[in-house]
Amino acid sequence: MPDSIQIQESKTDIISVLPKEIIRLEPRPEVQSYTFNAYHLAEALKLKEIAKIFELKPHLFNPTQLVYELAENGYCLFYNFGSVVFFNVDETVQKTTLERIKEFLPSSAEPVTSDEFLLEVERKTKTEVFFEKVVVDKLTREKIKLIALVLAQSTALEYFENKVEEILNQLGEITSQLGKAKKLSVPEKKIRRFIGQTMATKQNLIATLYLLEKPEETWESKTLDDLHQEATLMFELRDRFRTVDYKLKMIQDNLEVLANFATNRQHLLLEWAIVGLIVFEVILILSQMFLQK
Repeated sequence: MPDSIQIQESKTDIISVLPKEIIRLEPRPEVQSYTFNAYHLAEALKLKEIAKIFELKPHLFNPTQLVYELAENGYCLFYNFGSVVFFNVDETVQKTTLERIKEFLPSSAEPVTSDEFLLEVERKTKTEVFFEKVVVDKLTREKIKLIALVLAQSTALEYFENKVEEILNQLGEITSQLGKAKKLSVPEKKIRRFIGQTMATKQNLIATLYLLEKPEETWESKTLDDLHQEATLMFELRDRFRTVDYKLKMIQDNLEVLANFATNRQHLLLEWAIVGLIVFEVILILSQMFLQK
């Protein structure tokens, strides 16, 4: 492993660093090893705005992806659904690049979820995807982009998995309170806001996971198609998506029941208030009649 090279701070355009500033693992002659580092930063990234802060011309730029080739076999890939993946890029460069895009993130500047994955190149071997690595017989830009996309999807899914668990915990507290007190002390307004948060999460999940569809490259190459299928299965993307979607539906159904409960309670209180006013008015009338006598 070569000595780490210090990167000058900050006004230098980190994304356009020289190839010598990208630190890579020294591959063995028979097996070359490279590292993916994936981070999910937010529910969405403004790719047009991010592209403006880097001088290096993108290798690929469309509404869903922004890809920079930093050096030979060194890439930074941004996705509009909030993930960024580095391939074969020094940790210092990764941190500085993430620092550069802080202004496009919400208040929390730290990655929400992250993952690390290895890619090994071994000649005359069968392409296989394992739990912590993928082995290919030849390194190509298309294979790098394909694995990077699956990793980006996985970190995005993990973010939604965590968010749904938080919502479930909050819902559990409300229902537990209702079970013990036999009454709902949570305001209807808060429940409605809670329902809105759940629906927004579901919409963002669906908008993000459109990318579960096959990338265009897989339609033109059986090798890439097989690699994509194996990687998708290994990371259980579709099963995880269905699980999160089911939990969100269950949460939404339960919240609607609570909202109806709160609404009925308010209607009941309103009815009793009306009855009370009628009784009070009758008492006033009877009192006036009694006084007139």
